[in-house]
Amino acid sequence: MKKLIPYLVLVVVFVFLYIQNSSTTEYIYEIDGNTKKDPLPVFEIKKDKKVFCSECNMMVKKMRNSAQVVTPKGKTYFFNDVGCMIRWINEQKKYDEKELTMYVFVPECSCYIGAHEAWYVRDGITPLGYGVQAFGTYMEAQRSDMIYAPIEFGYTSRKQDNESQKDVYEYDEVKKFILRGETLLHPLVRKKLLKN
Repeated sequence: MKKLIPYLVLVVVFVFLYIQNSSTTEYIYEIDGNTKKDPLPVFEIKKDKKVFCSECNMMVKKMRNSAQVVTPKGKTYFFNDVGCMIRWINEQKKYDEKELTMYVFVPECSCYIGAHEAWYVRDGITPLGYGVQAFGTYMEAQRSDMIYAPIEFGYTSRKQDNESQKDVYEYDEVKKFILRGETLLHPLVRKKLLKN
């Protein structure tokens, strides 16, 4: 019996810590009161709370591919992938896309910009695997192979010669690709985009 007492004490301590931690952690899917309709500083929110994607329910761990949508009444929704944001907007019946304010995170300034102002590539590494990455300028999107090559997929950079140009898209084009399922999640599209 004496050998079991330390183990029982450890179990009780772990259960106590788990209950206390789970009761004090706040889970955020959306925030009300954003009347200015500006992107919210997710880093500040994440200090005290856990922010989750409104579409796939995964925790927003990195800002790199994240996005935000603000409704006309100032409710801000968070997304960990541009593809999640586009799918969520498509599923909304109570909002017209024209009345929503959409932001995507871009690496050049480590900030959010309007989704329609950004340039996109379709062969990036993203949390859900859609492959859509946003950039603030056309040139940064062109250079993305040099910086963010999809090596983790087992592919090397697409730019094998200096004459090849990377495909760069605007928001409306990327939206069509995602809604049709033409993302890196589709094996044939992945093979075409990454050209191994």
